[in-house]
Amino acid sequence: MIHAVVKTARVFFGLKCEEFAMMTIPDGYPSDSAGAFAVLGSRSKLGPDDLKVLAMIEAAGEAFYFQVADGVQDPRAKELLRQNGREERGHAYRLVKILRLQTGEEWTVPSAEDNPFLSSAPATLPAVTPEFIALLEQGEADGDRLYQVWADGAPDPEIAKLLRLNGREESRHGERDAEVIRYLTG
Repeated sequence: MIHAVVKTARVFFGLKCEEFAMMTIPDGYPSDSAGAFAVLGSRSKLGPDDLKVLAMIEAAGEAFYFQVADGVQDPRAKELLRQNGREERGHAYRLVKILRLQTGEEWTVPSAEDNPFLSSAPATLPAVTPEFIALLEQGEADGDRLYQVWADGAPDPEIAKLLRLNGREESRHGERDAEVIRYLTG
């Protein structure tokens, strides 16, 4: 539906997709990233809308990790958190590649300004403590587990490979989070 509206608007107004403001969350998903991720966690395979929602969540992860990095003093911890953020955006681009393989559809990862999951996110985070980072570490382990489930449900070996790669990188984020905890407590 949204793509038909965008296509019509592009023809009528002569606009490019990048000129549109906020991206829209597909029907059936909550407007917050935690709720949307919970819906995705109930899936054993990912359809086109699932991939778009997950890509928006992953892209929002970049801004989230950058905000977490701003809350720590140790420069080594800051860099590890920023690296996680950069890789979260990379996951979003990999999901767009999967969408293209699955459907042939061209779709763009939203900028931070156009990402609806960032517009609904809290403006401030709780204090960045070792306990807070431990929650991130656990979340990354859960993310790897889900990516492996989705890879198992993928009908195409190339798609499964890309999903598994995202999962392995989620585990690497958890390892970095554990290192951040050591910097914060050391």
